[in-house]
Amino acid sequence: MSLNDYSTTRSVSPESLSPHSPNYPQHYTGTYGTASQGAFPSQHGGGGTSFHGSSASSILPSEDKNRIVFLQRRILELEQEARQAKLALQSIKGGQGAPQSPTFQASRRARTDTRKKIFCSLNRAGNALCAWHDARRERRVFAPKNAPEGYLNCGCTFEEALFEESLARHNVGSYLPGGGIRMDPALRNPLLKLLETRYGYKDGDFELDPFAETWKADESPADWDQKAKSNQFLKRRADSDRH
Repeated sequence: MSLNDYSTTRSVSPESLSPHSPNYPQHYTGTYGTASQGAFPSQHGGGGTSFHGSSASSILPSEDKNRIVFLQRRILELEQEARQAKLALQSIKGGQGAPQSPTFQASRRARTDTRKKIFCSLNRAGNALCAWHDARRERRVFAPKNAPEGYLNCGCTFEEALFEESLARHNVGSYLPGGGIRMDPALRNPLLKLLETRYGYKDGDFELDPFAETWKADESPADWDQKAKSNQFLKRRADSDRH
């Protein structure tokens, strides 16, 4: 009997196999190289994964570093955008708006103080009046030079007078003598109180960018200081000094 005949005719029973001999599938009966190829098939389509020895080295270490730097920078950008969006949402919902640096807060207070000197100072008759009462010969609430701190002789507060002037520059009513429409205190004062309570309004909110901490043209503290030195507003109200 030849060797080929022996290998094809002999019956192999399960009992004749060694306990440690695995029952390999038929496609593992080739050479070592053939068996290795069968052990790691390449799958295509159907969501399968293709394994290639060269894929692990396709991304160089320098590319990894560049990608990490890009992702870190993008994370910082997204965090900044998220903070700005949160502040904007708080402002819409009635929050206090963007927090301001101590330096900007100090310059803003100086701006308001300058505006108070312009619009809340005594005239030659010893009265300080809002624009509404300045145009009317009504009885003053306080005698000349006798108004409490923070109040005008007409009974309005400094904040109400500044609010009236700011509204007029945004075409809501008029301020200077000769203007056609004025903001009645019965409407102006409750509106100011609403804005202060609901949105934390302060003098200057209509003229600044709270996020960039910048002022509109001709609205900075330096601009108002220059206006105070020029007396341009006081000259316009000279006709009211007799009241």
